Amino acid sequence: MRDKDQIICHCQEITYETILEAIHNGANTVEIIGDITEAGITCGSCIEDLEDILEEELE
Repeated sequence: MRDKDQIICHCQEITYETILEAIHNGANTVEIIGDITEAGITCGSCIEDLEDILEEELE
């Protein structure tokens, strides 16, 4: 289990909690998460983490 305050996207300083909120509000792709939170739109190094979180939450 991740800490809710863990930074997932370091470029935009987006936390795990923010990612979860986006998913629980209907984001069902990494692209939509990026549109809502701006995570993954700068360097892309967090894309794999976003995919993992999305998969975990949509199971």
